[in-house]
Amino acid sequence: MRTYARIYEGAVAEIFSTDGDMAELFHPDLVWADITDVSPQPVFGWTAVEVEGVWSFAEPVVPAPTDAELRINAIAQRDALLAAANEKTAGMADAYIAGLLDADDTAMFKTYAAYKLDLNKIDTQAGYPATITWPPLPA
Repeated sequence: MRTYARIYEGAVAEIFSTDGDMAELFHPDLVWADITDVSPQPVFGWTAVEVEGVWSFAEPVVPAPTDAELRINAIAQRDALLAAANEKTAGMADAYIAGLLDADDTAMFKTYAAYKLDLNKIDTQAGYPATITWPPLPA
Protein backbone atom coordinates (compact mmCIF):
# COMPACT_ATOMS: atom_id res chain seq x y z
CA MET A 1 0.00 0.00 0.00
CA ARG A 2 1.31 3.45 -0.99
CA THR A 3 0.27 6.79 0.46
CA TYR A 4 -0.13 9.88 -1.71
CA ALA A 5 -0.76 13.55 -1.11
CA ARG A 6 -2.84 15.46 -3.62
CA ILE A 7 -1.21 18.82 -4.18
CA TYR A 8 -3.32 21.86 -5.01
CA GLU A 9 -1.99 25.41 -5.16
CA GLY A 10 1.21 24.48 -3.34
CA ALA A 11 -0.41 22.71 -0.41
CA VAL A 12 -1.52 19.21 0.59
CA ALA A 13 -5.23 19.07 -0.19
CA GLU A 14 -5.86 15.38 0.42
CA ILE A 15 -4.17 12.18 1.60
CA PHE A 16 -4.99 8.92 -0.15
CA SER A 17 -3.70 5.36 0.34
CA THR A 18 -4.04 2.70 -2.32
CA ASP A 19 -2.48 -0.34 -3.95
CA GLY A 20 -3.84 0.91 -7.26
CA ASP A 21 -2.22 2.92 -10.04
CA MET A 22 -2.84 6.63 -9.38
CA ALA A 23 -2.76 7.35 -13.14
CA GLU A 24 -5.67 4.96 -13.63
CA LEU A 25 -7.60 6.03 -10.53
CA PHE A 26 -7.64 9.80 -11.01
CA HIS A 27 -7.79 12.42 -13.71
CA PRO A 28 -4.31 13.21 -15.09
CA ASP A 29 -4.68 16.93 -14.23
CA LEU A 30 -4.58 16.10 -10.52
CA VAL A 31 -1.13 16.29 -8.95
CA TRP A 32 -0.25 13.45 -6.58
CA ALA A 33 3.00 13.04 -4.67
CA ASP A 34 4.06 9.70 -3.24
CA ILE A 35 4.62 10.32 0.48
CA THR A 36 4.88 6.71 1.59
CA ASP A 37 8.48 7.09 2.75
CA VAL A 38 8.35 10.78 3.72
CA SER A 39 9.01 11.49 7.38
CA PRO A 40 7.33 13.19 9.02
CA GLN A 41 4.23 12.47 7.01
CA PRO A 42 2.66 15.68 5.68
CA VAL A 43 -0.97 16.32 6.48
CA PHE A 44 -3.73 18.47 5.04
CA GLY A 45 -2.62 22.08 4.73
CA TRP A 46 1.13 21.50 4.67
CA THR A 47 3.02 23.34 1.96
CA ALA A 48 4.38 21.29 -0.91
CA VAL A 49 7.20 22.21 -3.28
CA GLU A 50 8.56 20.16 -6.15
CA VAL A 51 12.14 20.74 -7.29
CA GLU A 52 13.48 18.55 -10.09
CA GLY A 53 10.91 15.84 -9.41
CA VAL A 54 11.51 15.71 -5.65
CA TRP A 55 8.76 16.86 -3.31
CA SER A 56 9.41 18.56 -0.01
CA PHE A 57 6.79 19.38 2.60
CA ALA A 58 6.58 21.73 5.55
CA GLU A 59 4.04 22.69 8.16
CA PRO A 60 2.37 25.95 7.23
CA VAL A 61 3.73 29.02 8.96
CA VAL A 62 0.96 30.64 10.95
CA PRO A 63 1.33 34.40 10.73
CA ALA A 64 1.55 36.31 13.98
CA PRO A 65 -1.68 38.10 14.82
CA THR A 66 -1.84 41.77 13.89
CA ASP A 67 -2.24 44.49 16.50
CA ALA A 68 -5.85 44.87 15.38
CA GLU A 69 -6.51 41.15 15.94
CA LEU A 70 -4.80 41.29 19.34
CA ARG A 71 -6.96 44.27 20.33
CA ILE A 72 -10.14 42.50 19.22
CA ASN A 73 -9.20 39.40 21.24
CA ALA A 74 -8.24 41.46 24.30
CA ILE A 75 -11.48 43.43 24.25
CA ALA A 76 -13.50 40.22 23.84
CA GLN A 77 -11.73 38.64 26.82
CA ARG A 78 -12.14 41.83 28.85
CA ASP A 79 -15.85 41.96 28.04
CA ALA A 80 -16.33 38.34 29.08
CA LEU A 81 -14.54 38.96 32.38
CA LEU A 82 -16.60 42.11 32.98
CA ALA A 83 -19.83 40.20 32.29
CA ALA A 84 -18.87 37.52 34.83
CA ALA A 85 -17.95 40.19 37.41
CA ASN A 86 -21.24 42.01 36.77
CA GLU A 87 -23.14 38.78 37.45
CA LYS A 88 -21.37 38.42 40.80
CA THR A 89 -22.39 41.95 41.82
CA ALA A 90 -25.82 42.10 40.19
CA GLY A 91 -28.10 44.42 42.13
CA MET A 92 -25.38 45.41 44.59
CA ALA A 93 -24.73 48.93 43.24
CA ASP A 94 -28.11 50.27 44.31
CA ALA A 95 -27.86 48.45 47.64
CA TYR A 96 -24.37 49.90 48.20
CA ILE A 97 -25.52 53.44 47.41
CA ALA A 98 -28.49 53.03 49.77
CA GLY A 99 -26.24 51.66 52.53
CA LEU A 100 -28.05 48.31 52.59
CA LEU A 101 -25.01 46.02 52.30
CA ASP A 102 -23.47 44.41 55.34
CA ALA A 103 -19.70 44.63 55.89
CA ASP A 104 -18.89 41.40 53.99
CA ASP A 105 -21.03 42.34 50.99
CA THR A 106 -19.57 45.86 50.99
CA ALA A 107 -16.03 44.45 50.95
CA MET A 108 -16.90 42.07 48.10
CA PHE A 109 -18.62 44.83 46.14
CA LYS A 110 -15.62 47.14 46.48
CA THR A 111 -13.20 44.36 45.52
CA TYR A 112 -15.19 43.65 42.34
CA ALA A 113 -15.51 47.37 41.59
CA ALA A 114 -11.70 47.71 41.72
CA TYR A 115 -11.35 44.59 39.57
CA LYS A 116 -13.74 45.96 36.92
CA LEU A 117 -11.90 49.28 36.96
CA ASP A 118 -8.61 47.45 36.34
CA LEU A 119 -10.20 45.47 33.49
CA ASN A 120 -11.30 48.71 31.85
CA LYS A 121 -7.74 50.04 31.99
CA ILE A 122 -5.94 47.17 30.23
CA ASP A 123 -5.49 49.31 27.13
CA THR A 124 -3.35 51.77 29.12
CA GLN A 125 -0.75 49.13 30.01
CA ALA A 126 2.71 49.33 28.46
CA GLY A 127 2.96 46.71 25.72
CA TYR A 128 -0.78 46.56 25.03
CA PRO A 129 -2.13 44.72 23.06
CA ALA A 130 0.75 42.26 22.68
CA THR A 131 1.31 41.97 26.43
CA ILE A 132 -1.48 42.23 28.95
CA THR A 133 -1.27 41.67 32.69
CA TRP A 134 -4.80 40.65 33.57
CA PRO A 135 -5.98 41.64 37.04
CA PRO A 136 -6.49 38.68 39.34
CA LEU A 137 -10.07 37.47 39.76
CA PRO A 138 -11.39 38.43 43.21
CA ALA A 139 -11.51 35.50 45.62
